[in-house]
Amino acid sequence: MRLVTYMLVLCIVPYFGLGQNKITGKVVDQLGFPVYRASVEINGTDIVTYTDYDGSFLLNSEKDFHWKINIKSKGYKPESFFVLSGGNAGNIVLEYDADIKKLLDGSSSLHQKFYWDSWNEAILFPRSENLLASVFSLSN
Repeated sequence: MRLVTYMLVLCIVPYFGLGQNKITGKVVDQLGFPVYRASVEINGTDIVTYTDYDGSFLLNSEKDFHWKINIKSKGYKPESFFVLSGGNAGNIVLEYDADIKKLLDGSSSLHQKFYWDSWNEAILFPRSENLLASVFSLSN
């Protein structure tokens, strides 16, 4: 009787994993850094997941041949990608959108507020003559 039970269990176990196909991959930016919390969805379905701190994702699907996935994240251009059977998408590179490119190139107004090279040198590093004059005027 035990042998029959074991055989039944062994025959049923493969059917539990048969209906689920896994799609895995990693989302990175143009510099090779992982993109955290990018949404990854299977096109035409409501199956959505988000990348982890390492940029990795895992999707489960009923479909078993190939998938079209859509990747979106703030600051990047949306990307569509085809995944063939096997379910490994590998590294998916997202391009920066126009606003982030402007910021990185230094042509944005934010660049002037946050980078040292654009600050007024007279405020941060006063000339030595002015500094000496102010020190001597304080001492008198």
